[in-house]
Amino acid sequence: MKSQLFIHSNSVTLRPFTMEDQVTVHALIQQPEITDMLPDWKMTEEQLREFLQFVVGSYEQFNPEDVRILLAVVHNEDQHIIGWCGVFPNDMLDSADREVAYAISRDYRNQGYITEAVQALTAYLFKHTLLNRIVGIVKPFNQPSRKVLEHTGFRYISRRKLVDQENYDYFELLKIKSEPVQPKKVHAAIRLRRAQHEDAAVLTEICTRTFDHAIKVWSDGEKDTDSNLCPPDYSSVRMHRYVIREWDYYVVESGGCAIGGVSVNVLGQKHARIDKIYIDPVCQGRGVGSQVIRLIEAEFPHIENWKLETSGRQLDNHHFYEKMGYVRIYASEEEFGYEKNVSVDSFDPTCDETSKDSVESVVEFVQANFDSVRYSSSNLTNSRITDCNLRGSKFTNLNMTNMLLADLRLTDSKIEFCALDGVQFQDTHLGSDNVPMQWAHCDLGGSRFVDCDLSGVQLEQCQVAGMKINGVAIEELLAAYEALKA
Repeated sequence: MKSQLFIHSNSVTLRPFTMEDQVTVHALIQQPEITDMLPDWKMTEEQLREFLQFVVGSYEQFNPEDVRILLAVVHNEDQHIIGWCGVFPNDMLDSADREVAYAISRDYRNQGYITEAVQALTAYLFKHTLLNRIVGIVKPFNQPSRKVLEHTGFRYISRRKLVDQENYDYFELLKIKSEPVQPKKVHAAIRLRRAQHEDAAVLTEICTRTFDHAIKVWSDGEKDTDSNLCPPDYSSVRMHRYVIREWDYYVVESGGCAIGGVSVNVLGQKHARIDKIYIDPVCQGRGVGSQVIRLIEAEFPHIENWKLETSGRQLDNHHFYEKMGYVRIYASEEEFGYEKNVSVDSFDPTCDETSKDSVESVVEFVQANFDSVRYSSSNLTNSRITDCNLRGSKFTNLNMTNMLLADLRLTDSKIEFCALDGVQFQDTHLGSDNVPMQWAHCDLGGSRFVDCDLSGVQLEQCQVAGMKINGVAIEELLAAYEALKA
């Protein structure tokens, strides 16, 4: 049978391995691009030799009724082994499943070679064995591997948590081609789970894939996209950690696997804003978004007025929100604003007050116009100011103890004569115009700057005793500078 296992294609040939291939294969498995995704290939030379002996010996026992095969992928032009491709069982899958697996050298990537190899191998096996179905699994973040499956004709089935407790996207390729079908509605129950600190990384991965996909579809190739199409810091783990910490952030799960996220900014007793709702592109078009909207509304039964914004370009979003009962309240080329009232009772859109049963009355202002309002000699303890435009504002002589200022535009604002003890500045920036801040006559003794961009910062007539930069005292740095000048 070994002599028959030569599969020729336009650019590559698949052939059985020999023991003479060990040196070449060993060089390939030194590439982190391969072993980071396929950790089982991190072998010593002795382990690789034993593995190749097993593979070479398997060719003579090749069984069309129980397919287990691994072949070298050879570049037709230079005759170099550039990777491998195989189909065999996987202990994490059903015993009847046969999984396709593949890898390619970093020097030959993004040229279609491994896709061609998978196409050639699967076509050969469907013709010469009893296989009627081949499956593929990829980690959700492994976009290159996903593209190989999609370009080869594999169909996405679902996201699954396997025995290693990792999430995988599960694909299948059938011997008999079926007619194209509409995407199936989700069968597994969709649920929301309150996001925890440890969810930040996976939420960032899914959010990044989702908005990168939206940019590709809707940006018309523009380099800079509007902030609604591509929200600020959507790919920043720190931003997702902040939202988990300060807002109501939920993981969208299907079958126990994370497939999206939704964050809610509760603006008042009866008002809330959906900040972001995103579903992994591979799971879109299956009714997930509708279920998430309904679940979020059920999670906050006291909210009577919901708001959200979306890009003016994403026409599918407009249709979706309108289908879910949202009414457009404004529209521009860049942004559409939507609102949904879930109560028939009339209400004041600018002011809510807690019930009289509350221990302490709390006044809330939502969508209020405070243009040119001045606050001075006031007690703002425990106040929360979020999602507001405070450009040009002036804050003087205020008690701002335990105050939250978040998701704000503070361009050209002034903060004077304020006690900032214990205040934390996290994930802030200088805006799109990168206009520097000014600190004058401020007591910042003992403060820490961690992982901050301080390039171009100037210190003039400042007390720097005890200041350290990366653990080195400023006095030592200045002494070394003076010694160098001398």
